[in-house]
Amino acid sequence: MSSRSMIYPSRRLSVAQNLPFDVLSEIYQYLPDLDLPNNLEAEVISPKTGPYILRPNQYPWSLTRICSSWRYAAMYEPCLWTRVHLEVNSRPVPPGKVKLLQTYLSRSNARNLAVSIHCTFSGQVEHNPLLSAILPTCPRWKFFSLHVLDTSVLLFKPLRGNLPTLQVLHLYVAHQAQTPSLTATHNMFEHAPRLHTIRFRNSEDRSTFIMPYHNDRLRLYQGPTSSIPRDRSLEWMGNLRWCAIAANLTIRFDSGTSVTAPLLKELSIHERLQPFRTRALMDILTVPNLEILRVRAAGHIQLSLGILGLLQRSMCATTLTQVCLDIPDLAGSYMLDVLSNIPYVVTLRLTAKRMLPGFCNRWIYDPETHRDNPCILRYLENLDLGRCTFTPNAELALLDFVQSRWVVGDAEEGGMTPEKYFAGPMNHSVQRLKMFGVPYKYQRTKRSRKKVLKIWKKQGLEIVFGSGNQNRL
Repeated sequence: MSSRSMIYPSRRLSVAQNLPFDVLSEIYQYLPDLDLPNNLEAEVISPKTGPYILRPNQYPWSLTRICSSWRYAAMYEPCLWTRVHLEVNSRPVPPGKVKLLQTYLSRSNARNLAVSIHCTFSGQVEHNPLLSAILPTCPRWKFFSLHVLDTSVLLFKPLRGNLPTLQVLHLYVAHQAQTPSLTATHNMFEHAPRLHTIRFRNSEDRSTFIMPYHNDRLRLYQGPTSSIPRDRSLEWMGNLRWCAIAANLTIRFDSGTSVTAPLLKELSIHERLQPFRTRALMDILTVPNLEILRVRAAGHIQLSLGILGLLQRSMCATTLTQVCLDIPDLAGSYMLDVLSNIPYVVTLRLTAKRMLPGFCNRWIYDPETHRDNPCILRYLENLDLGRCTFTPNAELALLDFVQSRWVVGDAEEGGMTPEKYFAGPMNHSVQRLKMFGVPYKYQRTKRSRKKVLKIWKKQGLEIVFGSGNQNRL
């Protein structure tokens, strides 16, 4: 080895820098999350949680600063430049940011865009260079998430009739005034022929956003009843697969109105103050293939009657496997009737206050009397009571229930396995409990009860504490 080679060592490139152009292009196609958020419980996407596309040192700009081959491959791969996250406010926009956005959009070529805008700007579109640059690309939008003040909604009026490729819409309207308007109507999303997912969340706003309810492509809808036009029937719900409605305004239905949704798998209705609004929706719906039901409202008598009517009309007892009831005054004979009509439920989540002992008595499994007096919820595997509060006697009854669904008992001494103990005759068998969400009040429970929970946890029972609970096993 010469002295010159020792002083000036040869420069070696990493394997990644030696990758051919076509290989890099193929890799880049998998870098961005092109599959738009499909989580049905997801919140409206905020630009603050996404990539900062106007920062040159962030992704995907950083790919152009590794080496020349990576730069060329990144510049000519449009899929890297299809996710647009913008925050539009009243602060002046530097010219460099505008040029950066224009460069970003030009590199996407003619690909469809996923656009997320957080807008607090109040003014005119031509006075904001970011909006002036992004709005003309709306014919290419496939996904659109908008978090906007009610005073800024009119800025997006040019979108009307210019959304031919829009498929997913996430909308959140924030209202700052104390008395929200009840008459504002917006139709910028009315003509979107390919729209199949609508997630409309609002704070206190009561504006009506006319959606393409006539579109037979509509599969997922989340929104308040105030956004549904008064003259529009609910027949469009017949094509839905997933539906979440906030009953913030009473809908007047004609006598004899009924809506059948044979494809609907998950139904969620939310209303804290007026159970009559929630029941009015339940009284017209028939969902024969319902799998998941979520109800969050007050007034257990009205709600229990509405749920019973829905179950009896739909005859979905064999398909309904998950039920979530967030009803403060849930405990009572009315709700026991509801639980008796959902025998195949696997996952049950309840939220209630001061539940009484009698509410859990019919859940207890006794193999000696089960044939003549079977317990309810025989297929229950996951029970979440993490947000419930119980009376002291109800806590004991709840422990008796969990013990009856988990501990094999005296039969274990004779070598009987848990499978045989809980199986019995096929038409009388019960499922062994797998998960138990401990109520909040158990943070102040006696040590003896916590000791029992520790033993069950070591044996394999998954125990989860409710929110706010400070104790851990």
